[in-house]
Amino acid sequence: MTMKYFLTLLLLCLIGSLVGQSNGKIKDELLVRLEDKASIQPFLQKINARHPASVTLQRTVARQHGIFLLKINTTIWQENTLEQWLQQQPEVMAFQYNYQLDFRQEPNDFEFVNQWGFPRIGIEAVWDVTTGGQTSNGDQIVIAVLDSGFDIEHPDLAANVWQNSDEIPNDGLDNDNNGYIDDTFGWNFKEDSNEMLVDDHGLAVAGILGASGNNSIGVAGINWNVKVMLFATGFVDQIISAYEYCIEQRKRYNESNGQKGAFLVATNASFGLPTPTFCEAQPVWGGMYDLMGEVGILTGAGTANSNVNVDLQGDMPTSCESDFILTVTNVTQDDEKYQSSGFGKKHIDMGAPGHNSYSLALSNQYGSFNGNSAAAPHLTGSIALLYALPCQDLADGALTDPMETALFIREAIINNTEPLADLDGITVTGGILNVENAMNFIGETCVAKVGPLDLIRLYPNPSPGNLTVEYETPDYETYEFRIYNILGQEVYRHEAMPNRFAQKKLDLDLQFLAKGSYFFMIQRNDDRVIKPFVIF
Repeated sequence: MTMKYFLTLLLLCLIGSLVGQSNGKIKDELLVRLEDKASIQPFLQKINARHPASVTLQRTVARQHGIFLLKINTTIWQENTLEQWLQQQPEVMAFQYNYQLDFRQEPNDFEFVNQWGFPRIGIEAVWDVTTGGQTSNGDQIVIAVLDSGFDIEHPDLAANVWQNSDEIPNDGLDNDNNGYIDDTFGWNFKEDSNEMLVDDHGLAVAGILGASGNNSIGVAGINWNVKVMLFATGFVDQIISAYEYCIEQRKRYNESNGQKGAFLVATNASFGLPTPTFCEAQPVWGGMYDLMGEVGILTGAGTANSNVNVDLQGDMPTSCESDFILTVTNVTQDDEKYQSSGFGKKHIDMGAPGHNSYSLALSNQYGSFNGNSAAAPHLTGSIALLYALPCQDLADGALTDPMETALFIREAIINNTEPLADLDGITVTGGILNVENAMNFIGETCVAKVGPLDLIRLYPNPSPGNLTVEYETPDYETYEFRIYNILGQEVYRHEAMPNRFAQKKLDLDLQFLAKGSYFFMIQRNDDRVIKPFVIF
């Protein structure tokens, strides 16, 4: 049989009914567990005696427990009929359909179970795509935290403390000519020193947004590998100085195309002034948010820790109307605004987890952390995490048009909160922060690479049984992936929708297949591409 003739015959074989999936269910794959004394081959003969060639053995799943994966011809066996027949067979101990797993990345940090706020705002779904750290272009993402002080040697923070690459540590010189000598991590404005002031409040804030993740100790930050620029501040002037420092670092990065400065995307504000005070009365401080926004920096700010209407009684900085500041109020595990937390339909954008949060503590410990000081870093950390999505347009825009990109991230967050009854009418959005929704919004607007349907590469080929398939699709619809043997018989089928945030690739374990020549096919409707491969 010539190859041309065989491929023509194979294409004819490929035209048939499609086997669909629902919620990961593979409707033509059945897992069956048989009694210890039962053998799979007599059982297959028994099934096929009723309907010839209707069921085949795909692979032995658990030899010691008699569990097998069967391939079902669904045009012959209807689902209900097959289930009824299996229930009547004495050698069948149990059966179920096969499902495609949804892999959910979760850090191995021992105290992560106490961080209830992360799952509540959809962080775990985003972690399946990115755990933060860098953009698609490899730009190292930086968050600035202005607070009371920190412990930069805490084992769950030390690796993520920002290092000023333009400064030579401990040489007594201002190498980057920014007015600060040996400013390697930021600056201690409280003491005008390059030695950080140790304090538990700032440490806990930094831990929520940037504790090292998946390092087998303590907690995880919203971003596992982000860099945290640290400033000890206690007065408004120190805040302004820190903001200027931030602007200078990001401006240098923008103008040098990443050769100098820092790719700083967000600052955290877990601080404020007692009410009543409005942003109009703090024009120098309040004006810094637009200045930071112009170079691409957003700010996440928590409102007052008292039950006040910010619209009427004011708060600083959450009463500022800059487009580059996002504001939150403290939400509890019961999806309610914490009683002692501010609100405002005009000035408070959304809710975020705060009360009974969990983070870093002094003496290399961990503990509970409460209030809007905990709510703010949930938001600020989420801003940085979204910049790490594998979206080329987003990464490019952050460098070529940083202000507009910052506003785009703001839009993604503000317009995609999850409605929450207790916040309806007392916040701008009436909802709680939902980072998964924001990610999906960015995914819909991100112009990802698409091209003609193609099987780019199958490797290794020949293969010992593990095959990687790289492919291209012209859209993001559901595609079928099939394998046929040399006789044109289907031996594998899988359906999937390409992820616009990930490389279009399949990693297949085909060790259940016999040695020989096969054909891999990707298909949607009448469009298909076929390539041969060999298992040895």
